Amino acid sequence: MEQTPGTAARCRADGGLTEASLGELREELGYRKLGRWVLAEIAEALQATGLGYFPPERLDPDQNTEPRQNQTVWIYCRDGGPRARVIDAVLRPQECDVRAVLDGIGGGNLAALGPQDRLELIRQIVNAGNNG
Repeated sequence: MEQTPGTAARCRADGGLTEASLGELREELGYRKLGRWVLAEIAEALQATGLGYFPPERLDPDQNTEPRQNQTVWIYCRDGGPRARVIDAVLRPQECDVRAVLDGIGGGNLAALGPQDRLELIRQIVNAGNNG
């Protein structure tokens, strides 16, 4: 299985979140046709490069039984940052403390944020002050 370095690079260049069509992802893996089982290959390739995606049913061959090349998925870097933690909390609630993630990041509860998230919030505040 080939990985998706182009999509990973584009996602990082777009700040950790980008949108891609199933046709683009299919071509990047070298497939000529977009069948149900190519969806699983795309999902595996994204995960292998540290990326997540949503909506999850779009790359599920049991749910997307007639995939179309113009259908899109949002792709995000699973880098442990605030965006990834919120998306993962929603998509994979069994893998994290959902309340802590959503209260801390979404609700502005600084006590619920981890040290890295606090530093990132400080950087965002400083950068916003420098831009305005």
